[in-house]
Amino acid sequence: MSASTAADTVLRGGPVLDLSDWQPGDRATAAWLSTRPTAMAVKDGEIVALGDDAEELIGEGTEVVELDGSTVIPGINDGHLHFTAYSVTTHTYVKMCTDIFTDLAQLPQFLTRDKIDPSGWIRGHGWDGLVLGRNLTAEDIDKALEANGIPGTPVVLFDWSGHSLTANSVALELAGITTATPDPPGGLISRTADGAPAGFLTDAAIAPMIETIPTVPRSQLIEAYRAGQADLHALGITALTEPGLGPGHVSLLDGSGSEAALEVLGDFAESGDLTMRVSVLVLPVGTGGCSAKDVRRHLEAGLANAYDDREIDPRRLKIVGVKVFADGTPQNGTTWHKEPVHTDNAPGHRCGHMVIAGDSDVDKVAELEEIIRYVDGAGLQIGVHSIGDQTVETVIDKIAEIAPNSPARHYLIHTTELYPEGMKTLVDNGIGACFNPVIISTFATTLPEDRVRRTEPIGSALRAGVRPGLTSDAPVVPPDWRPAVVYAVSRSHCWEGPVPADDLEGITSLDALAMLTREAAYREHGELWRGTLKVGQRADLAVLDGTWPDDPEVESLMGRPIALTMVDGQIVHRV
Repeated sequence: MSASTAADTVLRGGPVLDLSDWQPGDRATAAWLSTRPTAMAVKDGEIVALGDDAEELIGEGTEVVELDGSTVIPGINDGHLHFTAYSVTTHTYVKMCTDIFTDLAQLPQFLTRDKIDPSGWIRGHGWDGLVLGRNLTAEDIDKALEANGIPGTPVVLFDWSGHSLTANSVALELAGITTATPDPPGGLISRTADGAPAGFLTDAAIAPMIETIPTVPRSQLIEAYRAGQADLHALGITALTEPGLGPGHVSLLDGSGSEAALEVLGDFAESGDLTMRVSVLVLPVGTGGCSAKDVRRHLEAGLANAYDDREIDPRRLKIVGVKVFADGTPQNGTTWHKEPVHTDNAPGHRCGHMVIAGDSDVDKVAELEEIIRYVDGAGLQIGVHSIGDQTVETVIDKIAEIAPNSPARHYLIHTTELYPEGMKTLVDNGIGACFNPVIISTFATTLPEDRVRRTEPIGSALRAGVRPGLTSDAPVVPPDWRPAVVYAVSRSHCWEGPVPADDLEGITSLDALAMLTREAAYREHGELWRGTLKVGQRADLAVLDGTWPDDPEVESLMGRPIALTMVDGQIVHRV
């Protein structure tokens, strides 16, 4: 066979899960797996043959990958993964995740002299007030620093949610946050009995602190991107949506997702170092107080056109739309509900509110309408953070009114409490929805039964014809997609104890895989050239050790290694 016709790579000896013929409810039974091709040929980055035809393309220069029964799956596409924040918090900050920081008494061990970074600050990430029994305070941090002989060190510790942080007294002083500082619209400054800031800040209130923290240097950010990308490829991730780079970074996660980071990510791509496919939602305004005026101002200034005049392959990095926060988080009491569920909120505020700009719920809904109208009119996709049932209902209805079946493919982010009528509206108007089973696992079991039953009804959504996605929202939780598959199939994340027999919201393991691959590609307008493993698509794939499990064995996915990951036919990870 001539070199011009031979494949560059042939993978053989294990099932290839194409998924181009997937239908909701399909299962990975032994009979189904036996119908899958067991070889794939790749040339010039494209899948050129499957099955026996693939093996016939083995030539002298072909690299043959022996699968030995392992499974080829489409590359995982995480539709909501903060690549910048994940890379920075994982590879430059002190790790304080819930698997290692479980008791307040441990705090001093995380705030030692060797944790002070070159800027003179200590920055940590990952703690959870529910695990610790309460939120951290400035006093907690000050005492830990005193015990370690480094008083006066500015410290900021971001919680796991990306919506809150605790700063110590020095950091609060540097940020100018005092007793006289009012709570900003869409944010809260926790206070001591005498009204002084206690150190814990939420949503829009974190902006002054993030604006005070020294920025991560470009060289350090590039190295963080490189390390974070390697982590993701080792999980079989070949594509992601980076949901929020721009001026709104000052009140989101650790604040690293700035316009400067948007530029550096472009540098990373332009240099050829970006080996994933990244779709960006720009963030004009952060987690509180978004207005149509601000969205318009930043888009007219060119926020969504940052890569237009650069030598960047749009199939590697592109700006696709705008992210907007309609509400906040359950733990902060900032999600909007039909019934009073936020028992810690002040009377009159226990249903919560949207965090959109406005003095009343009516004002906020009107502002949201204008934001959706403007973004759609600009030809951009809008992804709307929507958690509470009233928020979810409102966002679905407003997109349906303003932009039904928009070619931009607008969608809801999180979609936590979805009602049956909303599913029909989603389908009828071509609106997408993403779910986050691992995040939901952190609080769903504490909800009343009626709320659990409408929390992440993925099974009903699929049966209704919705095209949903599964995503991580890393670094809020780890980017490992396998727990999300297990939870989406079993529904064990929603119930304390056995899952009731009449809970029919579980899906099949193949449904979950399709939501992480082909459906994610569809949401990002890439379905014609990626997302499945059919002939003619780009060779974005992962090799999972062993056989893809059917539903009863889905927990066997946990910890199973990814032996190899390819993007455009190039091996980017190999065990």
